[in-house]
Amino acid sequence: MYGLEWVTVRSPVLYRGGERVRTGVEELLREERLALRSLLLPVLGTPSSGPRSWRWGDFKYVVVDGKYVKLRGGRRGVLLIALGLTDHGVRAVLDVVLTREEDVVSYWDLLVRLWRRYNLTLVVADGAKALDTAISRSGIKVARQTCLVHLKRRVDRRVRVLLDLLLSLAESVPTRGSPLLSYLLAPRELWPLLRSNNLAESFNSLLERRRFGKCHSPWRILQIARAIAINYNLSTCYLALVIILQGSLFLREMVKYIQ
Repeated sequence: MYGLEWVTVRSPVLYRGGERVRTGVEELLREERLALRSLLLPVLGTPSSGPRSWRWGDFKYVVVDGKYVKLRGGRRGVLLIALGLTDHGVRAVLDVVLTREEDVVSYWDLLVRLWRRYNLTLVVADGAKALDTAISRSGIKVARQTCLVHLKRRVDRRVRVLLDLLLSLAESVPTRGSPLLSYLLAPRELWPLLRSNNLAESFNSLLERRRFGKCHSPWRILQIARAIAINYNLSTCYLALVIILQGSLFLREMVKYIQ
């Protein structure tokens, strides 16, 4: 069983003339939040008066995938990517988090964050047992779709033929409830996109092109991945935005890493 515990830590704070001085890291984080808010909210939506009501971005279907990255000091981490899809086919990267491993706690935290912002009905991923455990323990009522591409890779040719026949019959007379057929909950035109986690893996290919290297800190890797996510959302959703930020450190770094 996993448990959560709140701890209190002490960190040094710089003061000058009796006033607190913000460090460069704090200013960079502030600019990043402003940039993310300006760029992503038109796509992902904002909470309105009701706790489960949004004006934009009704992402019901989420495709989740993980990518291992090398951290400074010879350590290894996992970037968990959640890519959302609406009934109208609009897609966007909803969240990118960096964890130590693909465990139950990491998936639980990601699911709860997404559930608070969006009306989730389906989660697509490969055979990650930690994700299944996180869904059952969180109590979130969401269907689970197994990645059929990964499943076919693990079986021989005869089983693949039988599986294709089963899926063809199921789609002609939709039957819901099985983790193999949960994609039938979505509109028919979205079925090809929700049978596998290829959407998230296509975003991972953008991360592969960047090649993080061996000497980045965890915070730096997460910053680069989120900058790439912003660029992906802009390119897939065809947004036309003009953003003017004074001394925008984050946007300058974003342009550097997405070119």
